[in-house]
Amino acid sequence: MFGGLLYNERIQSEKYIKMNNKEKEILIILQEECAEVIQEASKIFRFGFDSCYPTDDSATARERLTLELGQVLCMIGLLVERNVVDEEALLTAMEAKKIKLKKWSTIFEDEKEAIS
Repeated sequence: MFGGLLYNERIQSEKYIKMNNKEKEILIILQEECAEVIQEASKIFRFGFDSCYPTDDSATARERLTLELGQVLCMIGLLVERNVVDEEALLTAMEAKKIKLKKWSTIFEDEKEAIS
């Protein structure tokens, strides 16, 4: 019974996992790159944009963040190229996020004051 239950769960889950190995690899690398962006952002909070690792190639935290963000954009581009995600839907999501940020954050406050 237990073995049959696991088999049935596996069969059911395979119905929902419809991706090829390249798509899986892209998503795994995307996860890794997003984690690296998080790590770099955390280091900027701790040490500042212009900090450098003493054992590193002297790249600043800003430069490392830029590198990691570029790698995330690369992976997003691959998802678009392979029609895993729709580019127009991404652009729409970006605009929707900006609208939310304008309402709920202070990021655009200077622009609000300039318009008023």
